[in-house]
Amino acid sequence: MTDSLRTDRRDKQAARRAVFPPVRARRPSVGRHHPASVADVRSALKLFGAEFYYGVGMVELRPAPPEGRRLLLGRLIGPGQIVLYDQPRSPWRLGFPLGHNERERLRGAGAKVDGLGVVSWPGDTLRDFMLGHVLAHELGHHALQHERRLRGERAARTRDHEARAEAIAARLRTRLH
Repeated sequence: MTDSLRTDRRDKQAARRAVFPPVRARRPSVGRHHPASVADVRSALKLFGAEFYYGVGMVELRPAPPEGRRLLLGRLIGPGQIVLYDQPRSPWRLGFPLGHNERERLRGAGAKVDGLGVVSWPGDTLRDFMLGHVLAHELGHHALQHERRLRGERAARTRDHEARAEAIAARLRTRLH
């Protein structure tokens, strides 16, 4: 079965079957905004390519639920459903300290972070972070789970899933520049 369409690599299947997903936005909560617009998300998806949006049913920008003491940026909420949450306007006054890894991740994306939980986003850095880090990371989760489902395996996250999703996100970030 070397010529079987079912055994083709993901990129070949995507080129043949991928449908560009709808991107929708709900109104952000009072005092918050969507740093990346619907047009920004569509543009990023096109740059990432069909291999990565293959199987995505929708990307939605929506208000974040009450977060407590953690940052809510985005999430793969179900098979093929990615949500990017609205964010407070810069600077963020979190009211809680960030862990070392989270601080370094935000700094690496262009944010200025102080020890008191204040995060400032100069220029378009928050928009770029939402596309190149948050959307790309959730697409990484989607690609891993979608591929498992296509092989008939359980789509649950494994121990190395976060690291693999982040490796995909790092690859996708290079396509944005």
